[in-house]
Amino acid sequence: MVKAMPENVDIDEEPAEMCCPDVSGLQGKKKKLAIKMRCPEGEDAEKFKEKVLLRLGQELGDRSNVVMTRLNDEDLKKIDALVEVEAFKSRSEAAAFFIKEGVQAQKDLFEKVMPTVERIKELKEQAKESLSRKETQ
Repeated sequence: MVKAMPENVDIDEEPAEMCCPDVSGLQGKKKKLAIKMRCPEGEDAEKFKEKVLLRLGQELGDRSNVVMTRLNDEDLKKIDALVEVEAFKSRSEAAAFFIKEGVQAQKDLFEKVMPTVERIKELKEQAKESLSRKETQ
């Protein structure tokens, strides 16, 4: 689970002074959102960025499933801001990261629900088999 990201990336409503050179291109632009990356003291900004991107890539793993979703304007602006500063390569990558983090944050809920979901699947399969046998008779 990526823990450094929330502690090291802030989303503000208005552009602000950037402390890392790799995101300084946002200064002076008319943006409603800006990202401030705070590099750990004594660490090179570029190396820090590479570490964050590497950990994000590891956490996202294989993403071969496609899910379409609708977002409100505010959430989309925040995702776009992270793509703009290259914290993520795409909206898709950012959305996948935040979904994964949300699922992980609700781990206890899923542990409670999954056995019930599996039982429902079993019952549905039994019902289908029962109907199939009835049709063939």
